[in-house]
Amino acid sequence: MINQKSRIKENVLAIITNKDGTKRFIRGNSDKFNVCAIIRDKFGEIKSIIRAKNIVTNAGDLFYAQMAAGEAVTNAFANCILGTGDVAEDKADDFADVGKIADTEKAPSAGYPKTNDSDTDNSGKAVDSVTYKYEWTTGDFNAASVVCGAIVVAAASGTDPILTRFLFAAPFAKGADQTLTLYVNHNFLGI
Repeated sequence: MINQKSRIKENVLAIITNKDGTKRFIRGNSDKFNVCAIIRDKFGEIKSIIRAKNIVTNAGDLFYAQMAAGEAVTNAFANCILGTGDVAEDKADDFADVGKIADTEKAPSAGYPKTNDSDTDNSGKAVDSVTYKYEWTTGDFNAASVVCGAIVVAAASGTDPILTRFLFAAPFAKGADQTLTLYVNHNFLGI
């Protein structure tokens, strides 16, 4: 009888080099998550990587359909907010489902959104994906528990529609001496 070992194939999503030169490998299936948050300390070293899978809302579907047809969009989605809302994502989600954390609204980084992102920190990128990148500095905000996020119109409020909403795999803190970079990828899979 031959003993065979089964192996689960994992991808290396990030390699973190510690101050002492040792390396830590963050492993997982990159197809499972298309949102990646990277917390860095005041020295620029990665402290944590938190992932999420987002859902494009009904309003987001309309946004992409209007963009593809070259029509004026009903909602000019661009900014990202972070929140404390912990209910499961749903196609009908709106601003009220996010529970916005004060001072988290951020416009996309220069050159974003774009397709075929070349940023090596973005583990969810693909040739047929639209990537949104957001960067918060040390002074932008601090929060003990970031649970979710969404892409919204500028100064959204009430029950305004949102493009997408995502819950992080685990809530995380962003301290006053840390930066946060967030990649939100929308993969067009023809489903």
